[in-house]
Amino acid sequence: MKKIGLALTTIVLGILLMVACSDESETTGITAGKGKVNVYLTDAPFPIGLVSQTIVTIDKVEIRKQENDTTEASFITLMEDDFEIDLLSLSNGITEQLASVELEVGTYDMMRLHVVDAEVILTDETVFDLKIPSGTSSGLKIKIEPALTINSGETSDVLLDFDVSKSFVAKGNWKDGMINGFNFKPVVRCVLLDRAGRIEGTVSDTSNVLLPNTAVNLWTEVSDMEEDSLITTAFTNEMGGYKLIGIPEGTYYMIAEQDNFLTDTIWNVDVLKGQSTQIDFVLTPEQ
Repeated sequence: MKKIGLALTTIVLGILLMVACSDESETTGITAGKGKVNVYLTDAPFPIGLVSQTIVTIDKVEIRKQENDTTEASFITLMEDDFEIDLLSLSNGITEQLASVELEVGTYDMMRLHVVDAEVILTDETVFDLKIPSGTSSGLKIKIEPALTINSGETSDVLLDFDVSKSFVAKGNWKDGMINGFNFKPVVRCVLLDRAGRIEGTVSDTSNVLLPNTAVNLWTEVSDMEEDSLITTAFTNEMGGYKLIGIPEGTYYMIAEQDNFLTDTIWNVDVLKGQSTQIDFVLTPEQ
């Protein structure tokens, strides 16, 4: 029998690229033969009660255009300026724009994200300045699969999903309130939003009381020889609601877990591109 592990807590840092809409009102002012790129950030709450802020500084965002066999592919700068963001200020689909750039028509197959600084601030005001891995000094490369095709006057959306459960790893037994620092190893996935949907809903108990700070984990099944894959995690807000964006079209299962409640699993969750799937959980208190 396949073993299902407990989901790791996750922050999502997404970069949403929107390339000029085909609607005439949306393309006004765009150079003929080009598309337009708007860059946004999105996030889900960091679930460690001892953490006050999780801050990342990005100084450059680039995209690579595919060329023919005789021309080397090159990166195009979308944003080049220090941008500091507290990831905890973004949650449940909230985004913040990073850039708005026109791009030539063509095919783009890779993003490059330059992270120059990262720090975690605890609720007791302890600050941990994190070391940026040397391998990311030239930029963290994230493949766009399938490649993004930009046509004149059309819109395409891409989401970079920054998984902080894997990227910010606490040192020490943080469940007992002991944090000695964090290791920073950025992990990012890339999604074409025109092929993706979203999942949203609520979590309540058997008395219809909405439950905040509940982890809602999205998993995809893989072969029996491999472990199932955690796609992303959201945490319910003070009203018991959650939202997962940039979910590729497909079938998943979901797990909701909260202290002092039995874990609830919902199977066969279908996500369709461009649509929202409503999934509500009801958790039973532990005896």
